[in-house]
Amino acid sequence: MFGPKSIRGSRLGRHALLGSTAIAVMAVSVGEAKAQNNEIVVTARKVEENVQDVPIAITAFTEETFEEAGLTEFADVAQLTPNFDIRPNAIAGSQFAVSTIRGQTNAFFTLNIEQAIAVSIDGAPITRGTSLFSNLFDVERVEVLKGPQGTLFGKNSTGGAVNVVTRAPVIGEFEGYGQFTVGNFGRTDAEAVVNIPLGDTIAARFGAQITHRDGFGQTDPSLAGANFELADDNELSLRGSVLFEPTDTFSLRINANYKEVDEAPVIQRGLENVFLPIEVAPGVFIQFPLALASISQDPFEGDFFAGTAGGRPLRRPFARSDEFNINATATLDIGAATLTSVTSYREQNSLSELQNAISTSIFLGQESQIFAQELRLNGQAFEDRLNWQVGAFFSDESGFDNDTLPEAGQFQLNRSENRTFSLFTQNSFDVTDNITLTGGLRWTSDNRQFFDNGPGSLDAAGLPIFQLGTTGPLFEGDETFDAFSWLISLDFKPVDDVLFYWSVSRGFRSGGFDQDGLGTIFEPEFVTNYETGWKADLLDNRLRFNGSVFLSDYTDIQILAGVPLAGNTGAVQTVLDNAGEATIWGFELELAAEPVDGLTFGGTLAHTNGEFDEFLEAAPGGGFIDRSDEPIGGQEWTFTINGRYEFDIAEGVQLGASGNFFWVNDLELDTEAVITNLASGGTLESYGILNAQIDVNFEDIGEGLNVALFANNLTDELFFPAGFVIPFGALGVIDNRITGDPRTYGVRVTQKF
Repeated sequence: MFGPKSIRGSRLGRHALLGSTAIAVMAVSVGEAKAQNNEIVVTARKVEENVQDVPIAITAFTEETFEEAGLTEFADVAQLTPNFDIRPNAIAGSQFAVSTIRGQTNAFFTLNIEQAIAVSIDGAPITRGTSLFSNLFDVERVEVLKGPQGTLFGKNSTGGAVNVVTRAPVIGEFEGYGQFTVGNFGRTDAEAVVNIPLGDTIAARFGAQITHRDGFGQTDPSLAGANFELADDNELSLRGSVLFEPTDTFSLRINANYKEVDEAPVIQRGLENVFLPIEVAPGVFIQFPLALASISQDPFEGDFFAGTAGGRPLRRPFARSDEFNINATATLDIGAATLTSVTSYREQNSLSELQNAISTSIFLGQESQIFAQELRLNGQAFEDRLNWQVGAFFSDESGFDNDTLPEAGQFQLNRSENRTFSLFTQNSFDVTDNITLTGGLRWTSDNRQFFDNGPGSLDAAGLPIFQLGTTGPLFEGDETFDAFSWLISLDFKPVDDVLFYWSVSRGFRSGGFDQDGLGTIFEPEFVTNYETGWKADLLDNRLRFNGSVFLSDYTDIQILAGVPLAGNTGAVQTVLDNAGEATIWGFELELAAEPVDGLTFGGTLAHTNGEFDEFLEAAPGGGFIDRSDEPIGGQEWTFTINGRYEFDIAEGVQLGASGNFFWVNDLELDTEAVITNLASGGTLESYGILNAQIDVNFEDIGEGLNVALFANNLTDELFFPAGFVIPFGALGVIDNRITGDPRTYGVRVTQKF
């Protein structure tokens, strides 16, 4: 009945905590509620469960909920999920997303560094963020799990995990749909899916999606007469899936998909007579002129490349990527237990050329492949009071990272190889009929190899070449990191539809090699999370109220920080190091209600408060800068309000109207990841986005015809989801902003058959 529509957040006070606890107590006192009529079944613990029975802070919603909110991209999930944030990278743009759950951030995108949030599609790991700003289609559900999930999802899930589950083929049915969308900025999207029965035991499902939107921005026309379109969107997605069920005890599902993205980001910058020290060799810096004049301050006028260096032609920024994924999930019922195998392979290629300054550019590129294999055995014992699970996981990831500033003569090409092996178990025991104790343990061994290839090169088209040189790497490193992840939780159901839970969990992110400070090895970081929460379906299934309160002890934080260079010269180098410790705490509240048939409304409130307990970094000329008590970054406060009303206007014809509003507070910009010891001087202002949709559903036309009129950012709010600021005193300032989408609207027609 309720498809939870939520958001994200941060800082909690005593009154808020006491107030939420009082509400929970009053809600429980209402009485026993009946079972959910349309419960969402999730696999958050790698077994199928009702989302309200899982003792984890989890937000799950179906594709229908997503479409009714008028949203399309994977990144839009953050608008529906408390304490979850997805933003474009302030330097790399939308090609590499920055995602955050409860203060744990996937801020780094190179292969030598692990992520803090695990993302998987149909059980296959997506280790890099190039897919997060692309469109979703034919999705069954999305699950966002908050807090360390290391027991079941491995080392790169200290913040949480996101599971995307696509629709499986349906045996014995011929069905599908076609969808077409038109909108402003020349938007034209087409999508088609067909399910084909191939016998009594096998079926296939095929889908394709093409999206196009003209840009809502342009390059500054006052600069050399440049007039390129920016912020366009062009994507192609192809998907195929086969389901084979020859017996009641065996099934095999194979999924494959291919995706291409080609777009140009909008970036607003203001640059004034700035010289930036660029490290061209360990300890060797040159003063590179970043800009000679300011560019337009119009937020929809971005940068261009004047092409003065090396005779390269005038052109616009771009962000391109392609990826191929294939995975197979096999399940075998062996009587006392079920054996599950998930095998996957993924390769992805991405390249962005972005404005570094007037007449200069920066290339950021990546090519990688990953093979992963997981085996799980789960079953029940002791008259079904014990649910047990054991498993093993292996992955092998390798590839190149390219970071090139051709006008500065800086070419950096690195190769990484990451191999992981782990063993895990998680077991839940019903102590009584309404009390369950869960324990989990995972051991992980992570081998990381890193090769600095030295100077790279450009091809005839002026693009970076992704291949090893003939002289061999300048640096080669090989390290192995071992660690344990664990979980202990207790849940209690005083009545059938109310659950309280308490948990302590520990996760880690693997160590590795810093690609800039050659020879610098950083160790794993660890997060221990303490959490209590509740889930309640009340008032005869017309009210859902979920919440959680958490505190995370964050140690050995991997962060870019200044360290003294050898020789006691007072010079400082920025390296990735275990430089900090922090405490993060906060809460999430989710409410959904259906006071009368056809009317649903709800909202969320979330807060995350994270500050460094200890963070010292070297200062130029000697000494240290104490950055303790500074915020660790990420969104603090967010809330959302949503509602939908559906009613019959004729026999077989329903009208629906929905709206959702989400708001995020100011975000302080931190610049230590850009250059050492330059205090941040900017803030991304708070903003609120209103989306709305009106749709009509005709049940008797085919298997259903739906026509929807939608508008996103209905109030045309000007906002900046990402950016950075570096003040240089009398020398000037670097002020970089990425502009959010203006008001977009259109009509979507969906015909089922």
